[in-house]
Amino acid sequence: MKLPLVIAPSNLFALALATLVGAGCTGDQDESCSTPGNACLWAGIGERGFNIENPEAHRLESKLYFPQDLTFGPDGLGYVVDWNNHRIRRVEADDSMTVVIGTDYEGDGPPQMEDLLPLCNAFGASPTTVALNHMTDVEFGPDGKLYLAAWHNNKIRVLDMQTSILTTLAGNGYGFSGDEGPACRALFNQPKGIAIAADGTVYTVDQRNVRIRAITPGPTPTIRTIAGTGTLGDLGDGGLALDAQFGFETGTTPRPSGSLVLADSDRTMYVADSANNRIRRINMETGIVDCIAGKTQAGYSGDGGQALDATFNFPMDIELGPDGRLYVADRENHAVRAIDLQSGLIETVVGTGTKCDTAKQDCADSGPAREIMLNEPYGIAFDASGNLYVADTHNNRILKIAR
Repeated sequence: MKLPLVIAPSNLFALALATLVGAGCTGDQDESCSTPGNACLWAGIGERGFNIENPEAHRLESKLYFPQDLTFGPDGLGYVVDWNNHRIRRVEADDSMTVVIGTDYEGDGPPQMEDLLPLCNAFGASPTTVALNHMTDVEFGPDGKLYLAAWHNNKIRVLDMQTSILTTLAGNGYGFSGDEGPACRALFNQPKGIAIAADGTVYTVDQRNVRIRAITPGPTPTIRTIAGTGTLGDLGDGGLALDAQFGFETGTTPRPSGSLVLADSDRTMYVADSANNRIRRINMETGIVDCIAGKTQAGYSGDGGQALDATFNFPMDIELGPDGRLYVADRENHAVRAIDLQSGLIETVVGTGTKCDTAKQDCADSGPAREIMLNEPYGIAFDASGNLYVADTHNNRILKIAR
């Protein structure tokens, strides 16, 4: 979710997050969340699963199964990608969790099959009749609709929050084709990250095709490639993004990889180049790509120094914070890091760099965010008040860090 940017110092997370809201996380599990820079449990119990007997349980009593991402809507509610439960779930105003997209079954499309027809004017379906298969990213567009990267379905789907109808914006199966034509007829190979511009253009990481593609809105939305050659690699900095290589995992069983965020009134795109362990930047006006953080070798170093000298280990989600910094879910380092885009300095804001597995040990879920141990965080998000949320994916929980 995009928020107005207010530049703040980058050296202390608490300072960066403490300016606007003093109430913190009232109503969460632990009062520590009323202290800026402290963490508390926001959703999940640290155990994988789904509450079949009570699917609308309180968020602190609800089981999750590898939560991948989350976002906050214009309604102020949180929307969670419950990856291995194949559902999009919403945290309601009364703190219950409800299913907004998905069924009890893994699959592709509703029983009536309307949403599977290779037609650009498909009528869509009720979202709770549509079976999903491992979704990766959700974002709200300027039109108030919820956009979903349906990874294993090879589709970008859209939920109209007014009509409660789910349609397919782009994707008609597995492969690579369709550039310069109707997006609904294009083929994808596991679309992962998405970002949406103010004009409604939807950008997505077409992961196993190792490209970034753009879906232009209109009566019949069209699709084109804006970055990547289709070849896995790390070349191309200083040149056109269309001629560059990226590190989005391919192969038969790739991990989800690649994330996007737009900045500077959509003039800049930041890319989590996951398998290359770097954060790259595309000038959307010139098409030039460069690197702003990380080296190709994996590691965990550089805090307090320049981000270009730092090392990451499979950076996943990236988001712009209300302090103007770029936040990175550094997955295999079990941490969230922040890059000051003005000074170039980097620091860890959540996590110790040490893995803690709730299935095997007691992992704290409250206290100073820098002392909380994570287990492969995939997704991060900010709410309208500037609080940070971390999808602690392999611990099957979501943490909230108070601003």
